[in-house]
Amino acid sequence: MSYGLRSYKSSRANTASREDLLILLYEGAIRFLERSIEELQGGRLSDHKMSLRRGIAIIAELQNTLNFEKGGDLAIQLFDLYGYMLDRLTQANLRKDAEYIREVIRHLNTLLEGWREAVRQVKSEAIPALPPMEAPQRRLEGLA
Repeated sequence: MSYGLRSYKSSRANTASREDLLILLYEGAIRFLERSIEELQGGRLSDHKMSLRRGIAIIAELQNTLNFEKGGDLAIQLFDLYGYMLDRLTQANLRKDAEYIREVIRHLNTLLEGWREAVRQVKSEAIPALPPMEAPQRRLEGLA
């Protein structure tokens, strides 16, 4: 990856809102896991393990940063789902079976689409529609 692209990606992550950062994390996990499948199928086991570890690290970070006070039942359900995903990825590593990884990618894609929609809704509600403006009128009283 070129220095410019690395710089851009780093800047994008450093300036992203919390919501956008969440989306970036999901996209990153999916990208690393898809790459790990390609590397596994290509027989590049060392690269496969590195990509798999990166995907696992992102999911673990998502799990570790859940706010149970604010998130309530949703946070608990996500914690359990992330734990399940981490277990499946451990199985994928032990058995060298890409199907476990594909299953996790499907779950991540489902969550990603849900989060994207939620972010769209939050952003659209944060910027209320402005009423149409009337053209300013000059008062010409006393000028005639």
